[in-house]
Amino acid sequence: MKKYLYLLLSHLFIVSLHGSVYDYIYPHYSVPTISNYGTTGLLQNPTARLHEEGTIAISWSHNEPYLRGSIIAYPFDWFEASYQYTDVNNALYSDVPSFSGSQTYKDKSFDAKIRLKKEGSIIPQISVGFRDLAGTGMFSSEYLVFSKRFNYVDLSFGLAWGKMGSQNYNNPLGDIDSSFNERTQLQNTQGGEFSVGSYFSGPMGAFVGAEITLPNLNGTRLVIEYDATDYNSEGLLDLSNPFVFDLPKEQDSKINFGFISPVTKNFHLKLGYTKGNTLNFGFSYKRSLGRKKDMAKRSTILTKNYSKNI
Repeated sequence: MKKYLYLLLSHLFIVSLHGSVYDYIYPHYSVPTISNYGTTGLLQNPTARLHEEGTIAISWSHNEPYLRGSIIAYPFDWFEASYQYTDVNNALYSDVPSFSGSQTYKDKSFDAKIRLKKEGSIIPQISVGFRDLAGTGMFSSEYLVFSKRFNYVDLSFGLAWGKMGSQNYNNPLGDIDSSFNERTQLQNTQGGEFSVGSYFSGPMGAFVGAEITLPNLNGTRLVIEYDATDYNSEGLLDLSNPFVFDLPKEQDSKINFGFISPVTKNFHLKLGYTKGNTLNFGFSYKRSLGRKKDMAKRSTILTKNYSKNI
């Protein structure tokens, strides 16, 4: 009996030691990062990851021709909602140059992501998401994404519709209802309207990416991804449009790569190379306001007050 007890204690000690060493070599490796589009993801691609319930985050990224600021909230551990404010640097604020001056075009949008399945020992985490859900439709996409972690490597694969569907694969949903074969967009909209009829419709694309936490570098991740975004349809690209005064760089490569470095567990810096020709940088910061912590604080305060009264 003692022999088995010693073996059990030895095993628990080794597991604990391994976990401690692992956390030392790969700190913060399991904390999700935020993409350039203001949702948990890699550089451009989303992942199935979400932060814990009660988390509030902000992010900012510069990826020409866009400067994007985002506010991301997690009212539940299975739901992510984000608001984006994007400075579009290749277009004027209005179609009257004398009014616009040097002010560039501004776009507002809302995104959402819902976790459908938690990650298991074999099954990946599965989430469905909406990009530019109720905006002008300039960046509108829908996606289904799968993420699976293998120690310090987090892999993601997804299917996408809309601006992320650049490969133009046949939409399998068209076999269910032919209306999914064609994608319609709202016309002459100023944003804030839902284009429900276009969701998950039109040609489909696929994306894949990996986030690799590097050893002994304070949790710095190497990010590499295959980007399915159709940059020939995203944003403002028509020079006949009185707002537009320049065209963005055309995509030279679908492979994006970069580094994301956690200065702290909550504050991340990003440096990447996208489209095969564009330097990308940004940062994100999150704050956990979860119920458990709040309840613990309230419990402590009540206990102190009760002790004082006694």
